[in-house]
Amino acid sequence: MHSTALMLAIAQIAVALAGFSAIIVALNNKPIRKWVLMDQVNIRLLIQLSIVVIFFSLIPSLLAISIPVSDVWLYSLWSYGLAHLADAAYFLFFKSKRAPTIFRVAAICGVIVGLAQVTIAWFGGDIARESMYVFTLIWHLGVIFMAFILLLYQMGDTEKATNNSGNTE
Repeated sequence: MHSTALMLAIAQIAVALAGFSAIIVALNNKPIRKWVLMDQVNIRLLIQLSIVVIFFSLIPSLLAISIPVSDVWLYSLWSYGLAHLADAAYFLFFKSKRAPTIFRVAAICGVIVGLAQVTIAWFGGDIARESMYVFTLIWHLGVIFMAFILLLYQMGDTEKATNNSGNTE
């Protein structure tokens, strides 16, 4: 397993992004259920995908303790692919109807990546499985980062709107 250090670094980045999202929630003066839909989707992506990335970054190392290394990437990628495919498809078909276009595009790409994960898990070799596994972790980090940036941008717009409505000089 050549990518153990990289996966631990990815997990640390996901923890940091989840922590920053908690700070954003704490600094916002409205409860989450009163946020606009885009902000609710952003915070869901930030927290949920951070947990997914942390969990799946640790799975191969934990599996390597109890099963042969030749099977680690098969089981890891197969389980990650199924979870990714189920989550992206669920979001695409049930949750993205009112979400901004960028989230629908990310969900469509997520379904494609999930299908690629499952396909490579069954038909690829260990190097292809490991590469796809790490690629998907990085893919999820990109989605988390996108949601984080959009959330910061939206919070900045909300503050400007609040300040402009309060400034009636």
